[in-house]
Amino acid sequence: MLRGVGLLGKEDLLLRPGRPSGIKMPVSDSQLRGSFSCRLSLFSYIGTPVTAGVAQQARAWLTPVQCYNKIPWDAMKLNKAKFNVPESYSLLKMPPVGCLISALKKAEDRQELILRLFNPAELTSCDATVAFSRKVMTCTETMIEKKEMNERFNTEKNEVLKELALFLPGQSRTFSYRIV
Repeated sequence: MLRGVGLLGKEDLLLRPGRPSGIKMPVSDSQLRGSFSCRLSLFSYIGTPVTAGVAQQARAWLTPVQCYNKIPWDAMKLNKAKFNVPESYSLLKMPPVGCLISALKKAEDRQELILRLFNPAELTSCDATVAFSRKVMTCTETMIEKKEMNERFNTEKNEVLKELALFLPGQSRTFSYRIV
């Protein structure tokens, strides 16, 4: 928040003519001192914020994925690897509108990924579709306490789930994925 209050009170207000509102005293400590720099983003859209994916754009702007290795690019000589690493890789993809990722982490007690999804809409429900780049063995909806609720997808049983069902407005749900 930017602070720009010069005086503690103000005189001759519309509803209080002739008398001050509070004490008319300079408060120099409430002034913004020095230079101020910030980053701003403008995103124009047509339609509603939900259909335009404003929440997804805000997430991408506020939390870009960045990596840092703490060493210069050519700090040591490495042996040539016998495999090629792709220039870019994505573990999962989601549509640009609808639900967004709230959290993604590795499960602490098993070899699975925990994915929490969130519906940012205030009034409309939405479906969530997650496409993994690797094979999904199981997908289980879990509680935050990591108790299993119900199994949603199991390739061993040849059951296929197209979407993760309906998310109510403002609802977040957690899923556990075992991938190969």
